[in-house]
Amino acid sequence: MKLHKLSIFQNATRRLTWAFVNPLDSHVMLRTLARLRGSALRGRALGRAIVILAVLMTVSFAATPKAYSQKPLNIMNIKLYAYNKLTWDQMQCYNELIHHESRWNYKARNGSHYGLGQMRSKWYGTLNPFRQIDAHLDYIKHRYEGDTCKALNHWERKGWH
Repeated sequence: MKLHKLSIFQNATRRLTWAFVNPLDSHVMLRTLARLRGSALRGRALGRAIVILAVLMTVSFAATPKAYSQKPLNIMNIKLYAYNKLTWDQMQCYNELIHHESRWNYKARNGSHYGLGQMRSKWYGTLNPFRQIDAHLDYIKHRYEGDTCKALNHWERKGWH
């Protein structure tokens, strides 16, 4: 019984594999080595298969990180993340505070101050915008009892928070 189930699995796998290999094999580019055993074409087929595989892997691995690393983050996604951490009233104050500090630019730099909340730490400037929001809200929690409106009032009076 086990042998029969295994052969059904092997046959299904073989059919699925050939469904993908046949389009590539249509011009005698890729032939199975078993079919070419003892033939002079075996080495050429193996070489072609290796070259095609290398090219496909190079293209797929080389293009992927570049596409993701250059994709800019949408400001609305960053604001939505902050909104999920705050109430509506607190978010209105936080939105105005961050707008004054960095215009929601998480790469903003002003002298020794970095990121959304313009914190004085190089480490803060290396964080992604979501971690910057977390760190900034922790700072507000520690200094202003978690009230972003108190932080905004302090910023309006003194020009910093």
